Amino acid sequence: MVTLSYTHANTGNTMHDYFAALTDFTMLAPRLLQAKNAQSFQIWLDKLEAIDRRSLLLYLRKHKNELKEEHLKIAQRRYVEDI
Repeated sequence: MVTLSYTHANTGNTMHDYFAALTDFTMLAPRLLQAKNAQSFQIWLDKLEAIDRRSLLLYLRKHKNELKEEHLKIAQRRYVEDI
């Protein structure tokens, strides 16, 4: 079971904390594309958004052709901008 909470690093070094979050995002992002159903996709979308919303939008744009139509619609509703 995946927990939706994400604790951002707070070492006092913002650059280090940012790169730590990006590393987490990069490791987990492929699971979004591997989601078998809408519920699983939603869970990973929430998890990745908690880590870094900007990176998630860029990732969705880059991989939109790899997403199922149903999953793309879920992501599109989340953002006002085009994916």
